[in-house]
Amino acid sequence: MSPLTRSSSWLAAVALLATACAATEPVLERTTKGPSAEEFFIMQSFAVNGRGPNFDEKRVWQDQMDEKVFKYLREHPELENTSRYSEFRFWRQVTNGSTPGEVKILLGEPRERTIDPALMASLGEQHWQAVRTTAKEAWVYPLGWVVFFDDKGVVDLLRRVSPLDARDD
Repeated sequence: MSPLTRSSSWLAAVALLATACAATEPVLERTTKGPSAEEFFIMQSFAVNGRGPNFDEKRVWQDQMDEKVFKYLREHPELENTSRYSEFRFWRQVTNGSTPGEVKILLGEPRERTIDPALMASLGEQHWQAVRTTAKEAWVYPLGWVVFFDDKGVVDLLRRVSPLDARDD
């Protein structure tokens, strides 16, 4: 093999490796539908028990979640007249417009909260230009979720996903 062929083979291998590495870099995507309470429950079960929840654990969690959601709905009957009512009551999913109280019921307390524009810009990366006009606070959750709020509720949702996960959606 000539030195030129070896050199071009080596460059091709390096290019292939660089492409493979770039393809596995996490991607930050914007979405209008956020995580569900069930996603977080299952993730927590794997973190604590090393397995998904069994039937009884899921039933107990479901009963507790029903109790929290129905209590919130009794205290906030105005939610019934909004477009996000179904997402909260039935799907148990955070969406644009969800209030901080609704997010806490569904996802629990965030890992981190910030009102620092520089930190929010870092969390928002390439999406910050679009988010910054309305976002006043950001909450960071497991599974790569960042929830941005204004004075009333959720204004944007970002999630860090692997490129393979992004292709499946």
